[in-house]
Amino acid sequence: MILPGDPEELVALGAFAGAQIVVLCFSVIIANAYRERALLVHGASITLALLTVQLIVGGSALLAQAAMLALLAVDGMHLRELVSHAGALRTLRRVLIVTCVAMLPVLAVVGHVASVPLLLPAAVAWATVVTVIMLRAWPQSQPWASWLVAGQLALACGAIWQGWHSLDGSQDGVISLALLLSVWATTTYLSSVWRSRISAETRVRIDARNTIDPVTGLLMPLIFYDRVEAVRSLMIRYGHPSVLLLIHVENVARLTAEFGPGVGESVLPEAADRIRGILREGDVAARLSQSRIAVLAEGMATAEAAGNVASRILVAGMKEPLPLAATEFLHFRIILAAVPVDDMPPKALLQRMADKLDEQVRTPSERRIVTLTGEELLA
Repeated sequence: MILPGDPEELVALGAFAGAQIVVLCFSVIIANAYRERALLVHGASITLALLTVQLIVGGSALLAQAAMLALLAVDGMHLRELVSHAGALRTLRRVLIVTCVAMLPVLAVVGHVASVPLLLPAAVAWATVVTVIMLRAWPQSQPWASWLVAGQLALACGAIWQGWHSLDGSQDGVISLALLLSVWATTTYLSSVWRSRISAETRVRIDARNTIDPVTGLLMPLIFYDRVEAVRSLMIRYGHPSVLLLIHVENVARLTAEFGPGVGESVLPEAADRIRGILREGDVAARLSQSRIAVLAEGMATAEAAGNVASRILVAGMKEPLPLAATEFLHFRIILAAVPVDDMPPKALLQRMADKLDEQVRTPSERRIVTLTGEELLA
């Protein structure tokens, strides 16, 4: 191996290697922690960057050219992952794939076997394709695209720099190349992580929209039905009892007519907050309509659920007045039943409970908690 004679160059190359290894470790750690395939690809390209500089220092110019071409190819596949969200790029992504998977590896092999310096024209062609893609993806890739552009520019400059020196067989400029590769590795890592966090937050919001009711913060009905089915499996296997409660918020229409739609719209979120406040860990609730909320209380028989859950819900409604109507309280009517072990779908089960609750609402009585037996529920 031919080492630089200047100690400052040795220190600079050591710093380059250390920085690259640090970024490589972070890329692998974040990729495995958050399942980001793009960062694994970036880790592979960093390894090729280290190999390129080592080959130049060792005097293997043609092997260094082949390693740089491989680096451009892997980085192009990383870029394809990063801009996969951008529309109207299907054709350009195909061009990028052909460039990285076919053209660059072939040029690397041909250049090494024939001892021909092909890095400069290949780097210019690669940079042209990347530039066109970034111009198209830029509007849809903010704010992390600025870091990506800086990284791709540094890599293109480094590849063209190395290709230019390979024409006359010179080994000069290795420190400049190492600096450019360090800038590329760091800025591309930052852009990848930034994009990853934005994508993760978007996925969380989408998942929350599909699982959480935006008005009340309770579960969506489909998720609630799945939970009931899971509880039924526990009952069949272990005799694990559970109870369904269907809660009717009684005075929504009257409050809307008396105080206006603003107060009426605030009733259900307020009711949801109070019901959520008395639930135990493991109990779940879902909004079924504008005035009805379902609760699943696990590990309880009907008598216990009536005394410890339903009664506390009634008390929570009367505990304090509504924030937007200081003289009004929440009034609930509750019907509850043990979850049956038969194959009745949860939606049909809750519909039967709703029918029974409708009867209670049409002919109101002082009895605000009604427990249904299995025969009454299935009748």
